[in-house]
Amino acid sequence: MIWLSTPKFYKVAHFQRKVWGYFTSIFAILIPKVIREEKIPKGRRVIFCANHSSYLDILTCGTYLPGYSFFMAKQELAKVPLFGKWFRSIDIPVERGSITKSYRAFENAAKQFDTGLDMIIFPEGRIPASTPKLAPLKKGAFKLAIEKGALVVPVTLPDNYSRFPDSKWVAYPGIMRLYIHRAIDTVGLKPEDEPALRKKVYSIIASQLEKNGISQT
Repeated sequence: MIWLSTPKFYKVAHFQRKVWGYFTSIFAILIPKVIREEKIPKGRRVIFCANHSSYLDILTCGTYLPGYSFFMAKQELAKVPLFGKWFRSIDIPVERGSITKSYRAFENAAKQFDTGLDMIIFPEGRIPASTPKLAPLKKGAFKLAIEKGALVVPVTLPDNYSRFPDSKWVAYPGIMRLYIHRAIDTVGLKPEDEPALRKKVYSIIASQLEKNGISQT
């Protein structure tokens, strides 16, 4: 609670969250395997865009993605024991049923992004029902990336649906692969380039899911 008391300590609080996720993985026998296509350039702001098929995605991304980040995710996560303490302070909740409140959430995310934390978002906006197939991506994160001139880093999580399916609430130990793809630079892009950027990120993640045996048809 000390580290969550003021934004200047949020990086310390995020590090604590990484430690929590690391030990949770050990006790649950969830074995992370991080595959990086290349190193993320230093000194650049980053928005990580990951596919979403399990609540385990939160732990995987929060623990094993590099740097210090905040989540932009559905407000229900504030109710999760322990994790909710961090979420209500560091992260940006989104009320998916309200366009106005979603817009305000992105305004708050822009302010949080300017404090020096990178952002993690699941641009599908939800966990697809009973399938790990990638759903259409929402445009908010890509508009923000272009506005801030940030790097967009696609992230593919092919195993979490099998480890902890949302439909069953039964966990299975095993490997959690996390593919960190090559960063996409948005410097020089204009607002009208957002659909092409979103399509590119979708293609990268969908292709990796296909390579791991998760059909997208």
